[in-house]
Amino acid sequence: MANSDAKKIFNGACLVDFTGSVPGAAKMAGFGPDFVKLIRSGDCKQKAVVVIDRGFGSKTDEVLVAADHVNLTGDNPLVGPNDPIGQRFPIVQGIYFNPLEGWPQAVVAGLKNGAKPDAEEGKALEKIGVGVCAYNLVPSMLIAAHAGWKVLGVIVPEKGALSESQLTQITNLVEGK
Repeated sequence: MANSDAKKIFNGACLVDFTGSVPGAAKMAGFGPDFVKLIRSGDCKQKAVVVIDRGFGSKTDEVLVAADHVNLTGDNPLVGPNDPIGQRFPIVQGIYFNPLEGWPQAVVAGLKNGAKPDAEEGKALEKIGVGVCAYNLVPSMLIAAHAGWKVLGVIVPEKGALSESQLTQITNLVEGK
């Protein structure tokens, strides 16, 4: 898909912030029923979501965009009765998009909330291509995929922040500028 087509997908997208630092975003403390309700409610009429999450374990300590993920949470938010918004077992291949030019990408390991890999586990994750770990992006992506949505997953370093330029790029993307 051409970059301009990907930008069209995110024009009007829902903007969800798990870091608490993005103006105009739906701020959530962590993945849970509020996120699921937002996606399934129809309040977000666009078929895309921008998820801003806090990450850790990156060797570069920079803002990254999710290229793919490995679900190591030990859980799946789609257990239980199926919601009519989408397929029971959504295809997640090709769900992530990066219409932000020049932003580095990484494979994200979705971990159970509070889990932190030790040095040996970190090396094992790196060996399978993981570049950063996060708690909220992967379950959010699974709910978005269930609804047939595309995802732009932005991972902010654990002790870092989005720059003004990065915030502007995200805002412009969602506002279609």
